Amino acid sequence: MAKKQAKQALLDATIDLMGEKGFFGTGLNEVLSRSSAPKGSLYYYFPQGKNQLIIEALTLAGQQVEEALQTMLHPENDLKVALTAVFGFFADQLEQSDFKKACPIATVASESASLDNEIRLACEGVYTHWQTIIEAFLINKGWSDNIAKQHASFALNLMEGNLLMSRVYKDTSHLKQGLTLLIQLLSPKN
Repeated sequence: MAKKQAKQALLDATIDLMGEKGFFGTGLNEVLSRSSAPKGSLYYYFPQGKNQLIIEALTLAGQQVEEALQTMLHPENDLKVALTAVFGFFADQLEQSDFKKACPIATVASESASLDNEIRLACEGVYTHWQTIIEAFLINKGWSDNIAKQHASFALNLMEGNLLMSRVYKDTSHLKQGLTLLIQLLSPKN
């Protein structure tokens, strides 16, 4: 396995495990096993250990979702179509994993953000980027900066909360209900 491939494989395996098991359930031996990377590559690429690996994986996972959000929330996209795509993206991920994997950011944040400030800051940074993308989309759709910021925060909270409920109940209807509510909130009143 080439060096860059080994690092990417370690990060990808960590992202998957974080989505399934969170911070504490993501063991380094399992990361190595799932990634098929040589054992020495773990500390070569992540000399500060598990926290460094987790933080870099959180950042990468955040960037991957950020890229998807930027595509789905393109300024030219219709509000309902864009929001349906975003919620559908997360519903598809849950269903494809048989509800075993959820958002790795939320999974790690919920169990370890109060225990490790570096991890909390990494999660905060990811959420801030996502919220900024949603906010920019709403500003483009005509909301004032202040209202767009409030609605973007609500949208992100609603999405993450409904993602959690969908995982717990093994049923994406919670995401669909959240989508319906968000579309009602953000649609122009006649």
